Amino acid sequence: MKKILLFTAVLSSFLWFSSCDPENVIDTDIDSDTLDYVWDITKVIQIKLNETTVECASSNVTISGQTVVITKKGTYELSGSLQNGQIVVNSSGIVRLLLNNVNIHSESTSAIYIADAKRAVIYLNEGSENTISDGSNYLVTSDSLNATIFSRDYMAIAGSGKLLLNANYNGGIYSRDELIIESGEITVNSVGAAIKGKDYLIINGGKFKVTSGGDGFKSDKDSTDNEGYVHVNNGEFDIVSVKDAISAQSELYIKNGSFRITTGGGSDFNSELVSAKAIKSSHKIIIDNGGFSIDCADNAIDADNHLIINGGNFVLNSANKPLDSDSTLTINGGTVQIVKSVKGISSNHITVNGGLVSVASRNDCMKATLGAELTTDDGSSIVINSGMVTLNSEKGDALDSNGSILIAGGAIVVQGSATKPDDAISYRSTFKLNGGSMYAVGATSLLPQNNSLQNTLAVNFSIIQPPGQIFCIQTEGGVTVAVFKALRYSYFYMTSIPGLQTGQTYHLYTGGSVTGTDLGGFYVDGIYTPGSKKATFTISQKLTMLNL
Repeated sequence: MKKILLFTAVLSSFLWFSSCDPENVIDTDIDSDTLDYVWDITKVIQIKLNETTVECASSNVTISGQTVVITKKGTYELSGSLQNGQIVVNSSGIVRLLLNNVNIHSESTSAIYIADAKRAVIYLNEGSENTISDGSNYLVTSDSLNATIFSRDYMAIAGSGKLLLNANYNGGIYSRDELIIESGEITVNSVGAAIKGKDYLIINGGKFKVTSGGDGFKSDKDSTDNEGYVHVNNGEFDIVSVKDAISAQSELYIKNGSFRITTGGGSDFNSELVSAKAIKSSHKIIIDNGGFSIDCADNAIDADNHLIINGGNFVLNSANKPLDSDSTLTINGGTVQIVKSVKGISSNHITVNGGLVSVASRNDCMKATLGAELTTDDGSSIVINSGMVTLNSEKGDALDSNGSILIAGGAIVVQGSATKPDDAISYRSTFKLNGGSMYAVGATSLLPQNNSLQNTLAVNFSIIQPPGQIFCIQTEGGVTVAVFKALRYSYFYMTSIPGLQTGQTYHLYTGGSVTGTDLGGFYVDGIYTPGSKKATFTISQKLTMLNL
C-alpha cells in the first residue's frame, strides 16, 4: 500500500483533542481506514465533472443530473467543472474528497454538503487550483444550508493546493460540528461569516485571504462550557471583515502565525452598531507568539474575562481600545505598539511582567477600572514588575487606576496631557514606587506615597515648560543619573530611579541637549550637555517636592 501523506503533528493533536470531542469521533487505531490523511491510492474513486454531467463508475456514488451523492466511506478524487450542481456526502464512515482542479458552482444551495460522515476531509491536491461558489438565493430546505461548503459533522481541510470560495449567499466554510484546517492556500470572499466551526475551530497552518461581510473566523457552541473555542497554531492570515475578524465563544488561543487584520473599515471609522473587533473571545484569550498588524473600527484584542500575552509582535490601530479585558490583562513578553487609540489598555487588573509596551492614545493610555467612573476605590489595580512601558496621552490620565498602582521594576515613561486637570498618573487607593525607573511629565499628577521603597523627585513649575524640554538630574560631581525629554507642554515633572540615594545632593537642569537612544523621552544611554541649573536638592525622604 502506498501512502501519500502523513502529518505526525496532526495525529498527535488529534489524540490530545479527542478528550474535548463531544462525539468522540477521533479514532486512535493506526490503519488506512482510520487515518484522515493516509489512504491507499489504488482504491481512490474518480469522479469527473463535465459541466452539466458527471461520470463515476463506482456504486458508492449516486448521480442525478448535476447532483452527486457519496454513500459509502472511502477516498474520492474530483476533477473538472460543474455549472450548477452539488456534491453531497451521506455516509457513516470516513470520506475524503480530493479536489484536483475543480470548479463547482451551485446556484441555489451549498456546492459541497457534508450531510453525514464519521469524518469528512477535503484535501487540496498539490498544484491544484479549485474554485467553489454559490448563488445569492438559496432554496429553503429542512437542512437549513447557509454556506458554500457546509458540514453537519466533523470536517477537516488539508493539502498544499489552492481553494477559492465565492460565497454569495452567506457563509464560506461552515461546520455544525468540529472544523480543523491543516494547510492549503485558501481565499474566501463571503457575504456572511467566512469560516466557522461549531464545537471548535483549529487551524494548524495554511495561507488565508479572507474578505467577509460578517465575521472572518468564528467558533460558537450550543451549551457545553468547553466548546466554542478557536486554536491557531500557525498560518498566514490576511483578513478584511465587516464584523469580528477572529471570534471564539470560549477560549481563543494563538501560538504562532502572521496576522494582517482590518475590521469595520479600519480605525478611521467607529463601529457602533456591530461588533468589529479584530480578535475576540467571550471567555479568555492567550497569545504566545505571532506577528499582528491590526487596524480596526472597534477594540483590537478583546476578552470578556482574561487576556494573556506571552510574546509576539503587535502593531495596533483602533477606533476604541486596542487591548481590553473585563477581568484581568497580563503582558508577560512581546512587543506591543499601540499607534492609534481612544483608550489604550483597559481591564480590572492590569499586570506587566515583561516586554516592550508603547501606547499612543487620545485619552487614557492604561486604565484599570471595573467600568464605572467612580471617585472612590473600586478594587482595580495596575502592577508593573518588569519590561519597558511608554505611555503617551493627548488628553486624560495616562496611567490611571480606579484602585491601586504598584511599580516594582522595569522602565516606565509617562508623557501626560498638557491640559489641567488631566493627571499624568492618577489613582483612587494607593500608589507605590518600589523599584524600576519611572519618568512622568504633564500638566499635573498625583504623587506616590511616602511608604514607597524607592525615592522620588516631583517638580511643579510655575511657568509652563515648552515641548521638547529636557530635564536632567546630575550628582554634585556632574554625573548624569537621569535625563528625560517632554513631548508636549508641561507644568509637572517626576522621576523615581534607583540612582536617587538618600542623603545625597543633586542638581536639576532644564534645556541643553542630549544624544543617545530615545525611548519615548527616556534616554537610557544619554549624553547630556547642560542647559540651565534650576535647583539643588538633597534626598531626605521617599518623596522630595520642588516648586519652581
